Amino acid sequence: MTDYTPDALIQNKKEIPSEFNRIAKRYDLATSLSQGYQKDLQTSVDRMNLKGNELLADLCCGTGKSTIACLNNLPNGKVIGVDNSEGMLQTARENLYIKFDKDNVRFVQQDVMNLDMNDNSLDAIFMAYGIRNMPDFNKCVRNLYRVLKPGGKICFHEYSIHKSFSSKLYWEFLGYFLIIPVAGLTTGSTKIFRYLIKSVETFLSPDEFTNLLKKTGFENINHSPLGSWRKPILHTFIAQKPLR
Repeated sequence: MTDYTPDALIQNKKEIPSEFNRIAKRYDLATSLSQGYQKDLQTSVDRMNLKGNELLADLCCGTGKSTIACLNNLPNGKVIGVDNSEGMLQTARENLYIKFDKDNVRFVQQDVMNLDMNDNSLDAIFMAYGIRNMPDFNKCVRNLYRVLKPGGKICFHEYSIHKSFSSKLYWEFLGYFLIIPVAGLTTGSTKIFRYLIKSVETFLSPDEFTNLLKKTGFENINHSPLGSWRKPILHTFIAQKPLR
């Protein structure tokens, strides 16, 4: 019997960057066919209520679509785009450096699980479609708490399904009958997308992830679904590091 668990599809998590490298040039075409993709990212950033002058890290930034959403709300701020795929980062640089001042945005290759940033150094963190792919959710969230300044905000834009048969069935229909066929046609590969579909199924439910943020020490935690057909599966999680 074939094993379709995330770890079976990607034998080693170190394979993930190389898989994204393979499809980097065609990844934006795949996401552009997902209705509301950029609008949803912008909605999550808007929900952070940023002042506009923050230093923000956009983690797992990919080709920079999430970075654009962040920059739109930071006219006097700066964004550090972080990803572990050099191919995705190169595409991000090509896409954004012609539109935005390099003083306002830069991209660095790092493993978010071992983020090399100083304690209390960031005003805000945005992470889209990334936390569920971390090998250890608890360790990753603790590390993000560490680098965030007291009073700083963090936002996770993420797929998370409720622990119910109907939610799983809905996600599997979208994944196997829509996302994977379209991604295969546009990028020429389905391996990473099959992995991503399974990673959603093994991720925490909205309530479980909210509890993890609370246990880590975050406060003012807010969970809001996105709209339209994504309402049951795509969420904005926002939390704040205490001032004390």
